[in-house]
Amino acid sequence: MHSATPPTEPIHVNEAQARRIVLVQALDAADPHGKLVGAAEREQADREALAATGDPARGEALDARAWVLERASRLAGLLEHRQPRLAALQRPPHWMAWLAWGLPMLALVAGGLIERIDNPKQVNLLSPPLLAFLLWNLAVYLFIAVAAFWPPRAAAGPGRWARHLEALAERPRGGVAQQVANRFRLQWWRVAGALEGQRWRRILHTSAAAWAVGVAASIALGGLVREYRIGWESTLLELPQVHAFLQFLFAPVVAVTGMEPFSLDELARLHFGSGEGVGRAEARRWVFLYMGLLGLLVVLPRALLALWAALRQRWLAGSIALDLGDAYFTPLLGRVRPARVLLAIGRAAADGADPLQTILRQASGGVLPARPGEPFTLFTSARGDSLQCVVLPVGQAAPMAVRAEPPAGRWPAWLPLGRRPQAPLAVAGATDTLRADVLLLACSSQDPPDAWSGLLQQGAWPALLLAGAGCESACAALLRRAPAGGETLPLAALPTWREDSRLRAAIERLLPPYKAAGAQRLWSVWEERAHARHVESMRLLAAEVAQAARDSAELNTRPTGMRQLVVREEREAGQAARRQAMAALLGRVRERQAGGDARLRALHGVEGGGGSPLEAHDLPERFRIEQSVHEPQAGLAGAASGAAMGAAVDLMTGGLTLGAASALGALVGGGAALVAAAWKNRGSQTPGGSSVALSDEMLQALVAAVLLRYLDAAHRGRALAEPDLWRTRAEAAVTGELAALQALWPRLRTEAAEGDAVASLANLLERLSLRVLGELGGG
Repeated sequence: MHSATPPTEPIHVNEAQARRIVLVQALDAADPHGKLVGAAEREQADREALAATGDPARGEALDARAWVLERASRLAGLLEHRQPRLAALQRPPHWMAWLAWGLPMLALVAGGLIERIDNPKQVNLLSPPLLAFLLWNLAVYLFIAVAAFWPPRAAAGPGRWARHLEALAERPRGGVAQQVANRFRLQWWRVAGALEGQRWRRILHTSAAAWAVGVAASIALGGLVREYRIGWESTLLELPQVHAFLQFLFAPVVAVTGMEPFSLDELARLHFGSGEGVGRAEARRWVFLYMGLLGLLVVLPRALLALWAALRQRWLAGSIALDLGDAYFTPLLGRVRPARVLLAIGRAAADGADPLQTILRQASGGVLPARPGEPFTLFTSARGDSLQCVVLPVGQAAPMAVRAEPPAGRWPAWLPLGRRPQAPLAVAGATDTLRADVLLLACSSQDPPDAWSGLLQQGAWPALLLAGAGCESACAALLRRAPAGGETLPLAALPTWREDSRLRAAIERLLPPYKAAGAQRLWSVWEERAHARHVESMRLLAAEVAQAARDSAELNTRPTGMRQLVVREEREAGQAARRQAMAALLGRVRERQAGGDARLRALHGVEGGGGSPLEAHDLPERFRIEQSVHEPQAGLAGAASGAAMGAAVDLMTGGLTLGAASALGALVGGGAALVAAAWKNRGSQTPGGSSVALSDEMLQALVAAVLLRYLDAAHRGRALAEPDLWRTRAEAAVTGELAALQALWPRLRTEAAEGDAVASLANLLERLSLRVLGELGGG
């Protein structure tokens, strides 16, 4: 599997910078809803920090360390005004400075206030308090020495009790500000535990030295006001054993100062049961011996250890390591760091269609390279992220080798450090060694899953298998045997381009975590390009339908009159002219369809044409024929009809009108017929002539046809199941919008090419196509 961290070295910052960063980290973790600092303010801080340190969107290199520091500084500045108590966490607490001096002074005073070592008037050479104090310090030195030379244990994460304590500290308590403070303290100890440990060591070593100084001062000052009576007593130890113990105890003082310890005779005389008097010389010698012993065994070592701790603290405070690959910085930097996502694609057989390459080719709007091993950039984002692919061959006879290189680590392989991260895919044979993130394979009956077994076993990279019909179980079994595993995705789950989000989600689940944010930006570009391609397709098709609605063919015939009704040759000539005009009109429609198909294929990155079950787009030949009328003959015919009706009136009145009805009827009928003929000829698309145009029914069929042509171009190369279902859904969608279409036809026939009617038709086609795509995709 992939390494969980990006290839980024830890950054080193000083204590003030680290505190500021950890404070902002606690703020991001404990205030996800933006109660203290809103999401818009954080995004603004991200942008301003990028502008100040280097924005990849402007072609500048991203300085991760500078950006993290600048962002933390801006967000911490917001807390200065809103939450001063939280902002104070950027600096060490004031009580720590007081404790660094107060605790040693308290130890000094406590040691100096000791008025009795064992018995103020009868001091035992084997004083238990003094011996316990010395033994405690010797035990501390022994522990420090063992810890310094003990081999470090492999980091296996916090123990069970440590995890319980961390879970308790992370449990939400109090308000948001309190939760931020709790998370800060916990995270600060994770980041700067070594620094705080050295700070406490310095304080404790200084306090121990001060305690010893206080004890020595207590002994010396006690000798000023009282006379120590030195002696010893023991139930279990005899004189030789006590002498040997004191010789060993005071050996460091003797070696450094040359002072002589008590002799065997002196110890015999100093026994409390001997009855002999003890002079002040022995008491002075005891005071000097013990003060020298305290100085050599406690004060001097503790002072050196405190000095060493202070030096270590100073060095650590100036160089605190922050791992930019941890669970916090990975998504944070992913928001601004360009991601390079490389997909390795298993090449299908030469004679087989590869839906996977079709999808990626469409996403790029171009053609994938035919030569294996050549990296190809599908597209990039404004942030500088790039989605690339490299085509791999299948089989052992491949001209390019695929190998997985072990990651370069700083720990030997034999150390029990847990499972080492697997290396990403390394593709050899190109100009540079490429490391792919995910292996994509499409399996079908032509390319069964077993054909990819060798490729999957060559390295440890996650694979995404697009399983065709009947291959799902075989692909799942193949992945179970693969070293890095992966996922399977049925090809049936990707019927249209709107379901490509399922493919993108599956790829993202297999990507390294630190590329997730960059992948999201790339997916947004993918989605935007798909929608822009869809809108442009609908605009092209709407313009094509509008041209067809405005188009007409002129009939080279005489205006309709009595002659066409009587003369057979005139009727046949008119019919032939109509057939010729209809054929010419359909020819122009097909030419526009061919040009539109070419533009659609280029827009969707489809190679070639033909062979699709959705290509047959027959239109019903029910044309709209506009025949001009012979105006004089129409007037004569109207006059004759009117005269006939007037004659009928004359007959009914018995001739009383004296023929006036016939004359009036002829005048009215002839005039009305003449005006109607003139008005009809004036309203024709070819004034003064006859023409043939597409009828409303044919335009409706043409809309269904352009939808099918769009579906064909946008999904050419995919596993097209049940093409009759696609056709039925498209025709049903058009029928459902019949009223809206009928309202558009008159406007399309009269408006200009860039009129509002064309935009309305484009919007309607967009709505229809999305409805069909939703039905075909099951959503």
